[in-house]
Amino acid sequence: MNIEHGREFLKLAQCLNFTEAANSLNITQPALSKHLAALERELGVRLVERTRKNIQLTEEGRMCFETCAIIVSQYDKMKRSFDELKAAHPLKIGGRFEDADVATLMSMTAMLARSSHRPPLAFARDDGHDAADLLERGEIDLFVDYANPVQVEERGLALRPFVATPLVAIVGSDHALARRRSVGWADLKNETLVKFVSDKTNPAWTQIETLCRAHGFAPKTRPVSSLNDVEFFSTPLDGSVLIWKRTQKQIGLLLETGRRACVPIDSEDAQLVAYLVFKPSDEARLASLFEAVDEAKALIEKRKKREDAAE
Repeated sequence: MNIEHGREFLKLAQCLNFTEAANSLNITQPALSKHLAALERELGVRLVERTRKNIQLTEEGRMCFETCAIIVSQYDKMKRSFDELKAAHPLKIGGRFEDADVATLMSMTAMLARSSHRPPLAFARDDGHDAADLLERGEIDLFVDYANPVQVEERGLALRPFVATPLVAIVGSDHALARRRSVGWADLKNETLVKFVSDKTNPAWTQIETLCRAHGFAPKTRPVSSLNDVEFFSTPLDGSVLIWKRTQKQIGLLLETGRRACVPIDSEDAQLVAYLVFKPSDEARLASLFEAVDEAKALIEKRKKREDAAE
C-alpha cells in the first residue's frame, strides 16, 4: 500500500468531505479522488459511498480505517527511529578542503544533505595523518583527495570521481609556448616541468606524471620544495612549465601581472581529478551522500549553462 495514499484516506475518513480533506492535505480534490480510486483498486473493495451531499465509509472502509491508522502510525514511528539513528551516526569526512574546487562542490553537497533526511555530515580536521590510514581504522568514513586511482585500489579501497578541473600550462611570458593558443602533451615532452614536493601537491603530481606517461613520455622535472601556497605560486619558473588547474585563484592574479601566460592543454584527459575514497563495504551506507553529490553537480552545471548562455 502506498503510505501517502493511506494517510490521505485517513484524513478523508475523518472529514467525510473531499474538499475539506483535500485542503487539509494541500492537494487538489481530483488528486485525492484519483489516489482513493487507486487504493480501492489495490484492495479490491469500495471504501466510501458517495451521495450528492456527502460521503460515508463502507463496512470495508471502516475496517480499512482502523488498520490503515495502525500501518501509518507504525511507518511514521519507523521513520522517526531511522532519523534518530542517522542523527546519532554522522558521516565523518576528511580531505583537504582548502582547495577551492573541492570546497565549492562539498559545500553544495553538505547543504543538500543537511536539508534532507540524509545522514548528517561531520568534517574531520586535516591533522597531517594519512587519510587512507584513518579510513582503514574507521576514524573517518570517506575522504576527498587528488589521489592516484591505482594506489587507492592497491590498498583495497574504492573511489568515485568528485570534481575534475582542466589543466593548463603556466609559462613565463617570454617562453616559446606563451604565444600558442593551446598545446598538446607532445609539446610538453621536451619541456622541464616544475614538480612541487609537498604532502599537498604530491598526489596531484602523481596524476600529472601518469598522464605524461600515458602519452608516451616520462616528464623531465625540476623539483621545488613547497610548504605553502605562497611558495607554490611565486617560485620563479626559469624557463620551466608549471602544469596546474586554471581555476586556481592565485594563477589568475599572477597572470594579470603580464609576466606569466596560461596555455590550455588540448586533450580530453588533461584534467586533475579529486576523488571520493571509501571502503567498498561502506558503499551502500554512503549512497545518500553520493546522491547529494550528483544533485550538487547538476546544480553547478545548470548554473554554468546559464552563464554561458548569457555570454
